[in-house]
Amino acid sequence: MNESLFSALVESAKTNRKHFAQLKAVAVACQQYELASELRTLETETFPETEEVKKEKLRAKQVRHVLSMVNANAGEDVCWMIDAAISKLNEKGGSFSIEDASEIRYKASELFVTE
Repeated sequence: MNESLFSALVESAKTNRKHFAQLKAVAVACQQYELASELRTLETETFPETEEVKKEKLRAKQVRHVLSMVNANAGEDVCWMIDAAISKLNEKGGSFSIEDASEIRYKASELFVTE
């Protein structure tokens, strides 16, 4: 592949975190681990995590740990959504809407770069 074309591809991916994650996933799928590692480094430089994101991800890790202790294994994104849904349910006194669900799913996709 022409190096300038690859550079253009990377530059284009820098405009969208999900696209960048997809590019990195392709490198892994092609077993180009050194390239994937370089892309991961570039990704963290291009899309740094805020303190809020770090806090949310830490909470997801904690919830995942607790759930795994009772043999309820799920990814961190799912654990975060479970925690967020229960928190919202409690906050609203047992009421939960489709808007609440949509908000939680959207935020999870942004936090965890899910499809």
